Amino acid sequence: MQYEAIEPLNKSTAGEMLLSGDEEKIVYGLLGAVEGDTDWRWVQDQCLRFVNDPREAVARVAIQCLGHIARVERKLDLDKVLPVLDACMSHENPAIRGVAEDAKSDIDIFCR
Repeated sequence: MQYEAIEPLNKSTAGEMLLSGDEEKIVYGLLGAVEGDTDWRWVQDQCLRFVNDPREAVARVAIQCLGHIARVERKLDLDKVLPVLDACMSHENPAIRGVAEDAKSDIDIFCR
C-alpha cells in the first residue's frame, strides 16, 4: 500500500463525486471533503449517508472521516453521530467494528 495525498475538495466537487455511484470517487469525495470543506455539518451528514454502504471501503472511510472531523473541528452533532457509531460497533464485520471504535475514541477525546 502506498500513501497518496488527498486533494482538498470544495462542497460542489465533493458532492459530484459522492453522487457518482463509483466506489473510488465516493471514497475520494469523502476524504477530500474532510480535508477541504469548512462546513463540518455538511461533511458530517455526507459521512453519515455512507456509513452503512454495502461496499466496505466506502463504509470504513465514512466512519473514519467522522473521527477526522472530531480531531480537526473538535465538534460533531453527537446526537446524530453517536447512535450510528454505536450501531457500527456491533456490526458483523470486524473491520467496520474496529474503525467505529477508533472514531468513537477520537470523539471521546476531542469532542467531550
